[in-house]
Amino acid sequence: MMTDPQVVVVLESAPEFVDRYLDLAEAADGDPGAAATLTELADYVAGLVTEIENLTPLLARCLEGVESVAASSDDAAELVAWAFLDSLSPDDRRRLMERFGPRTRALLREVDPEPGSSS
Repeated sequence: MMTDPQVVVVLESAPEFVDRYLDLAEAADGDPGAAATLTELADYVAGLVTEIENLTPLLARCLEGVESVAASSDDAAELVAWAFLDSLSPDDRRRLMERFGPRTRALLREVDPEPGSSS
């Protein structure tokens, strides 16, 4: 079976997609071709986007909980700073910065005075 070079590139770039490609190839009784492969890849990518959108509310709720704890008392704020924020990698703190509430952002400046400077 000869596979299109474009299909090879896609499969090498996204090995997680290979099982779907093999199902597609089986349904096509051989090489489904680049167009069908890219159409299937679009469906696969759309599913990944949906997962991200579904996880966003969960992430927001987690960070709202952290913000509530941080705002509840000085002891709780210290707990958030050193147990939660300090446990995140600098990259994760940078990625989450805009999603943190105001008290959590203030605590982050205490933990990491220049977030993103280590990137």
